[in-house]
Amino acid sequence: MTTLRTPAERDADPTSRKEWELDGSGKMTPKQRRMLNAVCGCLAAQLSWHGNRLSLDDWRHMLAGTMLGWRMMPAIDRGEGAAGFIMLGGSSLDLSKTLACNAITCGLHIGDHPEEQKLRCKPVQWSYAVLRGLGFNDSDIQRLRAA
Repeated sequence: MTTLRTPAERDADPTSRKEWELDGSGKMTPKQRRMLNAVCGCLAAQLSWHGNRLSLDDWRHMLAGTMLGWRMMPAIDRGEGAAGFIMLGGSSLDLSKTLACNAITCGLHIGDHPEEQKLRCKPVQWSYAVLRGLGFNDSDIQRLRAA
C-alpha cells in the first residue's frame, strides 16, 4: 500500500546525491536519514537475506552495525537452556555524515547486486524516493517505470 505524503514531506526527501553523499564527523543529516530509510524500505520489501525476511528497521540496524562495528557477547540467560550469544551494533542515529553515506551506498550496492552477497533474487526496483535521491527527475522515473 502506498502512503500519501504531503508536499512538505516530499520536499524533505533528497533530490540528488549531493544531498546525502556527505563527508564529515558531524551527525547524519535529516536528508541522509530519509534516504537511508527509503533504501532500507526497498530492501525490506524486495530482498530475503539468506532466507530471512528483514524489516526496514532490521536493514537499518544491519547497515548501521556494519558501519559502526559489531560486538559479540553472551546473551541473557532466561533459564530456558543455553543462553547463546547476541551481536550488538550501533544505532543508525550514531552514524556520522561519512558513515551514513557509506551505509546508504552499501544498501544501494546490495540492492543492485544481490548476487555478490549470495542472495538468490533479482536486483531491487528502487522506489520513487530512492530514485529522486539518486538524482533522477520525474520524467526519468516515468520512463524507467514504463520500461
